[in-house]
Amino acid sequence: MNQREFSQDIPKRFYSDITDQPFENCNICNINLLDNEEPYVVEKAMRNYEGHTFSSTIYEFAICQKCHTKMQQTMSPESLQSLHNYHNEVMSSKGSQPIMIDMNSFNLDNWLSTCFFYGEEIKNMNEYQLVAQFKGNKMILNTPPIIIGENAMKKMAGLLSEKTTDEMNGFREKYLGPSPEIEELIYGKKLILL
Repeated sequence: MNQREFSQDIPKRFYSDITDQPFENCNICNINLLDNEEPYVVEKAMRNYEGHTFSSTIYEFAICQKCHTKMQQTMSPESLQSLHNYHNEVMSSKGSQPIMIDMNSFNLDNWLSTCFFYGEEIKNMNEYQLVAQFKGNKMILNTPPIIIGENAMKKMAGLLSEKTTDEMNGFREKYLGPSPEIEELIYGKKLILL
């Protein structure tokens, strides 16, 4: 039996900053994402500025499910197991009930105002990541979008093996490009792909 899919139009928050439109292509294989049934992930890393109410994008990308799976396969078994254990630990701390969205009262801005892992408010963070799943021109809510706060990013980065760190840095250099802002802000940091 197929699970019913809950979705909504792609929120502007997940648009590409470059085009101010939804991502059209996978950053790796270039498959068209909007005219396709291939699920994909959009991830954006954001930076807040102390004393200001705005944030800027450090990097952004969209990856189709096939490429995302291939990327995960390049991670070391130790890294995958460590991340899996960490996720299970977080989920068990949230209780036995699955994470559910009430479609009648769902407010994306409220939902994405705190770190999924630690509950910290994004307004109090220097950096955070937005992650969500999509299909065509819809955001899929069966797996809710999440915020990964800076403390969770540090924790997950510490769980990655040297091999996986090298793979993530290679991905960053190849697909995100070494713009001066990116080099300044994330050089040496580990990219977290969920």
